[in-house]
Amino acid sequence: MLDSVSELSLEMQAKLLRFLNDGSFRRVGEDQEIHVDVRVICTSQKPLDLLVKEGKLREDLYYRLNVLSLTLPPLRERQGDLPLLTDYFIQQISQELGIRKPRYDERLIKALQGYHWSGNLRELYNCLYRACTLANEQLQVADLNLPDELPSELALTHLGEVEQGSLEELVNRFEASLLRKFYAEFPSTRKLAQRLGISHTAVANKLRVYGISK
Repeated sequence: MLDSVSELSLEMQAKLLRFLNDGSFRRVGEDQEIHVDVRVICTSQKPLDLLVKEGKLREDLYYRLNVLSLTLPPLRERQGDLPLLTDYFIQQISQELGIRKPRYDERLIKALQGYHWSGNLRELYNCLYRACTLANEQLQVADLNLPDELPSELALTHLGEVEQGSLEELVNRFEASLLRKFYAEFPSTRKLAQRLGISHTAVANKLRVYGISK
């Protein structure tokens, strides 16, 4: 597994390409070549073809790597996976810390679903690890120590994401993130409607459209 292939220098990319072509390499300080039969899996935060256009990835290496591509959507677009991931990570962390698995309720899940998770699974794991370390028998929303900020779509700092999709799609994406955030804090449609200054019917319709539920 080669993580973040785009972070390799062009010189290292040339060495990787040579290895992929003939399956041989030399250890540092040795003259003898070693031949291996392995399968190389590379990861990247951006599409490889975009990295080629930006000059960050060799074109010949791109065509060598582009055999089977799997696109994993970011965690913020997989809200339905959060309950299972949370339970799995808490169980794993509890075993590592040698503690009894702490309890948690739906409010904790809603708070997690209302956050943007720019760091994806690593950020989620670290957040839960910190919470499990500090909590007693019951995990509270305050134990997560999530920053009180709007989803990063509003700041438009992730230009790679912003470039993908029409204006309507980007606005809908932001609106859905905003609704998830506030629905975790105001867990009823009437309270949420009052907070956002719109009608109860409008809030209910938007939650249904975006598939947001308790």
